[in-house]
Amino acid sequence: MGLGNLLQQLHLEIPGYQGAAAGSIEGGFFESHSMGDVDPQDFKSTLVSVAKQYHNLYEELGGPVDFGSNDEVLISASRGYVLVKMHHASGRFMAVFLASSGNIGYLRFRIRTYMRDVISA
Repeated sequence: MGLGNLLQQLHLEIPGYQGAAAGSIEGGFFESHSMGDVDPQDFKSTLVSVAKQYHNLYEELGGPVDFGSNDEVLISASRGYVLVKMHHASGRFMAVFLASSGNIGYLRFRIRTYMRDVISA
């Protein structure tokens, strides 16, 4: 499945899905999709900046730890969540916006699979 199709199909699988984006910390690669009030395209520079700053801090702190890492940033707000999942080796990330009724645990479980498509795009 192509990356554009993946982003469009997320709303069928992820409860509370509002929108999603995939991109690179260099900013040259960025695709998004929206089904709610939040359009990830409106936050492109912010999402790229969050992913890049997270990647830089992660590297400064020594990178991977022996017991594993979530490799993610979760932003919680009154109207919803944004989960940014990072693949440090490729510099690629995926951000998913959920309504406050969304299921973060399920998203965390599924986003690992989605990242394979983001890395290879």
